[in-house]
Amino acid sequence: MTHNHVQQENTIETNALTFLFPKGLPGFEQLKKFSLKEHNDIFSLLSAVDQPEVTFITVNPFDFVPDYEFVLPQDTIQELGMKDEKHVSVRCIVTWHSDRLKVSVNLLAPLIFNTVDRKGKQIVLQNTTYTTKHPLWTGSPKTHEGGDS
Repeated sequence: MTHNHVQQENTIETNALTFLFPKGLPGFEQLKKFSLKEHNDIFSLLSAVDQPEVTFITVNPFDFVPDYEFVLPQDTIQELGMKDEKHVSVRCIVTWHSDRLKVSVNLLAPLIFNTVDRKGKQIVLQNTTYTTKHPLWTGSPKTHEGGDS
């Protein structure tokens, strides 16, 4: 391993932010700490710190669905200690498929991050038409980027 390779690995690792999910994620309630690391301009990886094999591909939903919107529940605002909307970040989990046209994003259950206190929570939106399998590439301004297996 060369000196440059080691330097690059260290740089990549420092780009990861660790968030506490007090209640874990649905199906992974026992896992509380997750690191969010940018993979490229489109995708980030959310990995369980204590079980790194539990990793989710995430995207900024507003990059793909510009009119995506919802009201953040008051209990989530309180639970995550949010004081300013500038400190809120939203990501959605992607379901990958070798056929790029079958890659989908879960708009129904976004991940909410308090970027100051480094807390996170996955919420399930109520009374909405959003789904767990919204096509990622359809109608996106980034239709021709990424998506290869």
